[in-house]
Amino acid sequence: MADDRPVLYVVGGGLSGIACAEFLSRGGGRPRKVVLLEARPRLGGRTSSYRESHDGLTHDTGQHLFMDGYVSTRALLRTLGTEDQLSFLDPLSLYLMDRKGKLSFLELPLHNGQMGLLSGIMKFPGLSLLSRLSMLRIGRALPDRESSVDHLDARTFLRNNGQTSEAIDKFWELLIVSATNLPSDRVSAALLVTVLKESLFSASGPKTLGYNTVPLASLIAEPAVRLLSKRGVDIRCQTPVSRLKIERNRISGMLAGKEAVAMGPEDHVIMAVPPWSFEDLFPMERINDPLIQNVERLSRPSPIVSVHLWFRDPVAAPMITGFSESPMHWVFNRDLMMGRALPAVPRERTLVDFSYSSPNSEFYPARMLSCVSSGAEELLEEGDDTLMEMAVSTVQRLAPGGSKKKLSFARVIRERYATPVFPPGQGVWRPQPQSFLSNLWVAGDMGDTGLPATMEAAVRSGFRAASEVEIRLERRTIEERTSGPRARGEGVR
Repeated sequence: MADDRPVLYVVGGGLSGIACAEFLSRGGGRPRKVVLLEARPRLGGRTSSYRESHDGLTHDTGQHLFMDGYVSTRALLRTLGTEDQLSFLDPLSLYLMDRKGKLSFLELPLHNGQMGLLSGIMKFPGLSLLSRLSMLRIGRALPDRESSVDHLDARTFLRNNGQTSEAIDKFWELLIVSATNLPSDRVSAALLVTVLKESLFSASGPKTLGYNTVPLASLIAEPAVRLLSKRGVDIRCQTPVSRLKIERNRISGMLAGKEAVAMGPEDHVIMAVPPWSFEDLFPMERINDPLIQNVERLSRPSPIVSVHLWFRDPVAAPMITGFSESPMHWVFNRDLMMGRALPAVPRERTLVDFSYSSPNSEFYPARMLSCVSSGAEELLEEGDDTLMEMAVSTVQRLAPGGSKKKLSFARVIRERYATPVFPPGQGVWRPQPQSFLSNLWVAGDMGDTGLPATMEAAVRSGFRAASEVEIRLERRTIEERTSGPRARGEGVR
């Protein structure tokens, strides 16, 4: 028997596509079919993991951080059954090192509202008193409408609102490049305002950071396949969509893999692809449409470079350390984050107790550390040896004893297409879910969520697009019911 149910095609199996498919597949018995098309061999998109030949373990290509304010992402993980595999810092605590090698500890209590932020910043030894006071003032400078500062870059916004050069260079720049994957003078101030409102200056107090304690594939992609398959979603990996056929203001067909797919009158397509893949799907006669032109303006990617280091003997390091005015922005203690306990660094080698038995110890032994550079356009073409030396040098700044440890292996990972670029003015370019075609919808981290291109932006956009498709389908169902024979006063044979 032919399956004449409406088909909802979700193109792109990254976070946004997974969120779309999850939303559309909720509730059994709905008279529709969901098909998830992904060009890669597996789901996950840019949140990916790989199996490392050096140690035989699965590692993420790069380190991702979560915020406890990521309400959509946490909701998705809750549905997938993996939210408990996130770990959040309580209190929010980070080590930060400046270019002169001064290591400072920032701790923000989470249970005292804005008083926790006030006390944490005022106690932070990494900045002068003047700079700390200027940081507290920024909360009052945040506009009600983020769009009112979209024409400014983030650095100009900070300068216009009393931030000292020291505060910008030693603190804000690191926060901005990490949150937006762009330097402060190239990214829209509107994104900074949104980030601050949802993190440090949240109405309920500062939000903390979290991290995944299992590889991203185990956190997202694998449980997504299990859940969506159980719900009857047709998942087709290694099936790139290469061309759309457009007739009478709607998509009438597409090429998916090697198959020409004919679209029924009630079928819909949700595009959850990055902006650099968007234009190529449309026929030449449609590329001057404003939607496609706007997406094209967002299609320049900003890269991330990660260098995973393995040492023969343990190196003592905090869980997370940020580096201001440095080409490498973060060092992550991967063994600690993944729960791989190691023997303590011998006491005679250091004046600090690195054993796990000491609750006050903030440095822990690790054989694997990861160094990450965001917005790494200048590093992208550097050779592997240069990047490895840069990463080892960063670790040596943090743990001078680490200079005596022998590096046993290193893996350099260049994510050339990590995130879209959102410069000043981006607010008028980022697309809404509804497109210029009646059955085409747009999702992905490029969508107009007001957020940078984060995991939360991708999931929010996916949920939002799926929700609007549902509204359209429900409206159509109501129209069909009310326009039936009885509604028109006709007899029923």
